[in-house]
Amino acid sequence: MDKNAIKQALIKLERHHIDEAEMKYEDFLMGNLLDREEIVDQDDQSHHRQSIEVSDQLEHQAHVHIEHLEALNNISFEATEVVKPGAIVSVNGRCMIIAVPKSPFTIDGRHFMGISVNAPIYRQLAGKKAGDTFEFNNKKFTIEVVN
Repeated sequence: MDKNAIKQALIKLERHHIDEAEMKYEDFLMGNLLDREEIVDQDDQSHHRQSIEVSDQLEHQAHVHIEHLEALNNISFEATEVVKPGAIVSVNGRCMIIAVPKSPFTIDGRHFMGISVNAPIYRQLAGKKAGDTFEFNNKKFTIEVVN
């Protein structure tokens, strides 16, 4: 498994999310700016305040993806036998990349899920090796591979 290729795929995916979030933010702003030449009533002002909240949420999403991109660039994806950031871990048949939270995705026909060091399951995985077992949410898991 080429971990550098996986890291580059994650970086590309994160850049795509940044572009998408920024485009949604810009589109939203363009459609929701108040026209200062028109009469603005209380209802317009109320909608404007709600729009500001939504625009703040959209802007926050872009910043989160930028933080994820920075984290990916700073994590070493070198081979490892111990679960730590940059490790790819197979647990009960599922592959997890310890880096940033990421919904299930596919690279070269293989399914992965990204988890961060802040994920509750990572606390159970950290420092473990292939063959180790642990419990999480009252279920038993076996670490099959750490790379």
